[in-house]
Amino acid sequence: MKHLEKIREMKFSGIGRQQVSILLTSVLLGFLIVTQARSFTDVTALVGRDSSADVFREIKILKTTNEKLSNEIKDLEDQLAKTSDSGKALQGIADEIKKYKLLAGRVDVKGPGIELTVNGDLKALWLTDIVNELFNAGAEAVSVNGIRLTDKTVGFDTIPSGQILLNSIILKKPFVFMAIGDKQVLRDALNQPQGILQRLDQSLGGVTIDLKQKDEVRMEKVF
Repeated sequence: MKHLEKIREMKFSGIGRQQVSILLTSVLLGFLIVTQARSFTDVTALVGRDSSADVFREIKILKTTNEKLSNEIKDLEDQLAKTSDSGKALQGIADEIKKYKLLAGRVDVKGPGIELTVNGDLKALWLTDIVNELFNAGAEAVSVNGIRLTDKTVGFDTIPSGQILLNSIILKKPFVFMAIGDKQVLRDALNQPQGILQRLDQSLGGVTIDLKQKDEVRMEKVF
């Protein structure tokens, strides 16, 4: 309004038509420039605000996705640990069952091992020490003169005549011990310095000892 009044004043003061036109054009052009600048500012602010919102939303989505993935990974790791522990537990149980079946003589067994032949007048105590040495060295199964020792075996008994009984069967010399296991370990256990064989040889005269490593020893199940 002030501009129009100024124009009227200029008109009435004698300014020419051409000057009035130039002035009107300048005023309108200035108004359009200001309006366009304001519109551009509003649009820029709107776009910037929307872009920021979109970026924030994307970051939030990524963060949520990462959290879900982390939780899923943790759940899978927990399941894997439980499965692994269960597998180990089941394998441990299976190993114990196998060990018990071997000890009980319920299954046929074969594998590498040793054959020990002792020819001489032995007391039951010596036989017991040899068997204990074999089991302590890791033997899975042991037999004496073809009789497989199990958890039902009560031990060696001596009758009044001096003979040795095993499971009510009289043992006669030579005494043949068969053992299944790591043949090198079993051999070293029997032959170690001051071990059972050295003490046996030093304590008893006229005893012959023959120790052989075997690639395969077989023992049938007892029942």
